[in-house]
Amino acid sequence: MTKTRIACAVVGVLSLVAAALMAWWITPSYVARIPDGKNISRNYAGTFQSLLDPAALASGNLVGAVKQNVPMTVLQDVKAEQTSGDKALISDSRTTSAAGAKVEQTKWEYAVDRTSLQAVSSHPSSWNVIPAKGLTVSWPFGAKKKDYQGWTPETQTVAPLTYLRSEKKQGITTYVYEAKVAPTKIVDPQILAALPKQLPASLLKLLATAGGLPAAQAAQLEQILPQLGAQVTMAYTFQDDSTFWVDPNTGLVIDVLRKQQRIAAIALPNGTAVPLIPAVAAAYETTPASAHQAADDARHGHTVIRWLGVYLPIILLALGFVLLLLAALLRGRRRPAAPATGPGMSGPGTSGPGREGPAGPAGPAGPTDPEGPAGPVTDVTPPQV
Repeated sequence: MTKTRIACAVVGVLSLVAAALMAWWITPSYVARIPDGKNISRNYAGTFQSLLDPAALASGNLVGAVKQNVPMTVLQDVKAEQTSGDKALISDSRTTSAAGAKVEQTKWEYAVDRTSLQAVSSHPSSWNVIPAKGLTVSWPFGAKKKDYQGWTPETQTVAPLTYLRSEKKQGITTYVYEAKVAPTKIVDPQILAALPKQLPASLLKLLATAGGLPAAQAAQLEQILPQLGAQVTMAYTFQDDSTFWVDPNTGLVIDVLRKQQRIAAIALPNGTAVPLIPAVAAAYETTPASAHQAADDARHGHTVIRWLGVYLPIILLALGFVLLLLAALLRGRRRPAAPATGPGMSGPGTSGPGREGPAGPAGPAGPTDPEGPAGPVTDVTPPQV
C-alpha cells in the first residue's frame, strides 16, 4: 500500500510539471516556430497591364517596347535553409513569367527569429543575409490584431503592415493586413540588373514625339533633354498596394492580392528623377489551389500547436490531480493490526513456567453458601486491536 501511494504521488507531480512545461515552454519554444528544412511553395497569377521590354527599347522598336495586358505567373519558394538556436536562415526565391516566358528571377536571404519571424541582426557569421528589418516572408506565430512593419526587398526599406479586420478565407478566420508603399527608389541589384541603366537621348526624344509618353511627361522631357548628354542615366521607383489574409495561429499567408508598379524615370544630376513610363504595372493574386494548400497547412499547424500546447497539458493536469488525490486517500487507510498475545492468554494445551497443574476433586459444598449457586459461565474473547 505504501509503495502504491508513493508511486501515485510521484507520477502525479511529474504529470503536473509536464503539463506546465508543455504549455508554457516546450510548445512556444520548440513547436510554434519554423522547423529546420521547412519549405513552402506558393503560386500567383495575374496580368501585366504594362511590361517594358528592355531589348526592344534598346533596339529602337518603340512599338514592341511596351507590352500590355500580358498574362503573368509568379512562383515563390520560401525555405528554412539553416537554423541556429532560435534563429533561422530563410531564403525567398521568386520566378516571374510573362505569357509563359521567364522575365525575372530573384532570391533574397534573411536571418529571422523562428517564432516572431522578425529579421534579426545577431546570427552566425557564415550567413550571408540582407540586413533587413521587420517581417520579411510571413507573419509571426500568434499574430495579433495590430500593425507590423514589413520589409520591401525592391527598395530595401520598411513599410507599415496595417491591420484592417477579421475575415473568413478558405474556411479560416484570418486577419487582414494592408501594405502601401509610396513610390520609392529601387536599389536591389537583382531587380536593376534586368532594367536598362542608360538609354540614348535620341531614343527618348523619339519616344516623346512618337506619342509613347503622356503629354505632360513628353513636354517635360523636351525641356530637360538638351541639358543631358547623349546617354541618359535611368532610375526606377517601386510602389505597392497589397492586401494579405493571414492565419493568426501559424502566421501563414492564406491569400494575397498585389498591385505593383515600377516606374522608369530619368535621373537628373541634382539627384531628383523625372518619371516617364511604367516599366512594370502588374496585378496578381494567390491561385485557388495555392490558397487551398495554404489553408490546409494552417489547419495542420494549428492542430499540432493546439494538441501539444493546450489539450495534452489539460490531460496531464487532470491525470496529475487524480493521482495526487488517490495518493492522499491511500494514506488515510491503515492496515488492520494482528491480535495481541500476553501472559494469561495462552491457548489450551500450552504450558510454561508458573502454570498450575491439574486441580484435585472438589469436596462437597457446604449446606450454606453465602453467594448462592454460580450463574452460567460466559466465554469472553479478548477484543482485537
